[in-house]
Amino acid sequence: MSRDQRRAILKDIVKDYQRGGFNPDRFVTVFGLVRDLVDIFEDTRNPKRMSDAGALVMKTYDAAARKHSTPNELACKKGCGYCCHTRVTVTVPEAFLLARAVRAQWEDPAHPFKGRFQAQETVTRGLSVAERFAGRTACPILLDGSCSQYEPRPLTCRAYGSKNLVACIELYNQVSHNIPQSQTSQMMRSIIFAGLTAALKHCKLDSTGYELGHALTVAVDRGAEARWLAGENIFADVAPEVRTAERSEGHKSFDELVNALMAGAYGKDIPPNPYFTWPA
Repeated sequence: MSRDQRRAILKDIVKDYQRGGFNPDRFVTVFGLVRDLVDIFEDTRNPKRMSDAGALVMKTYDAAARKHSTPNELACKKGCGYCCHTRVTVTVPEAFLLARAVRAQWEDPAHPFKGRFQAQETVTRGLSVAERFAGRTACPILLDGSCSQYEPRPLTCRAYGSKNLVACIELYNQVSHNIPQSQTSQMMRSIIFAGLTAALKHCKLDSTGYELGHALTVAVDRGAEARWLAGENIFADVAPEVRTAERSEGHKSFDELVNALMAGAYGKDIPPNPYFTWPA
């Protein structure tokens, strides 16, 4: 297929995205998101471009979830925080989006958020997934059984929903580890997250996942985003996501998807992958 033919197909895909957003039934519409994120990352005049990119990712997922999720499929309700006792990692855009949302509360001496967050974050820092579960150690932004930052919560939290409350309680009590989840939500999360990763890699930006609590502690400083954009490695001491041998096939598949999105979003030859190729 010629470059012009690929570009014609890409133009149609991007138009589809611009008309209706990301569509999991035509997952290549994520090409449009990749391009929009790259535009944000490359706008050096915007001092909030990382947090703005995080906001676009969340807006894209939420819009797709409203359109394509099954109504009343999940058992999740406000005040049910059983799933909020594990280690969550966030990308740099997600960390700065959260920081932007909590900064006013953080800087208000009369607001209880900062003190309660810091007390719990010192407990969670450095703990593994297994240690968090074993100790039933709550996320530091979980307050009184509910997410205190629900609107800017990370993509992982947005997509993690259970169809069965009993299963969540059994997981919390370490009786079972089988949570029936929405496959549509998980699929949308994976593709959108791959799109974010592809855009970061395209711009040669850090795509590492960092432990949520510690990352937020670093990012909430009023000058943090500007310092990071200037090249300072402000997350150097934050524990990164660790790839495990048990999930090597999943990591390989994700990397293949990211590479395909990086190429496809700009009409280039797509490397071998199980997800997408240009028509013959």
